[in-house]
Amino acid sequence: MKKAIVYYSYSGNTKTIVDMIKEKVSADVYEIKPKTPYSTDYDEVVDLGQDEVNSNTLREIEDIDINLDSYDTIILATPV
Repeated sequence: MKKAIVYYSYSGNTKTIVDMIKEKVSADVYEIKPKTPYSTDYDEVVDLGQDEVNSNTLREIEDIDINLDSYDTIILATPV
């Protein structure tokens, strides 16, 4: 059973969890990266995120070279 982990990590916490999962299961790992990085100021990012939600806009991400059809299981990890 082939697995993939696709994740985005703003502060590094999600990446740490992904690394822990990777130690337990055999999986290919793919990072989601925004084309324009977010600010390192957390409050600024929260405000920007709220503006993006309110205006129904999506931040562009860099292309990921992945064929999802080749995986039986896909684990998606994001900040909460």
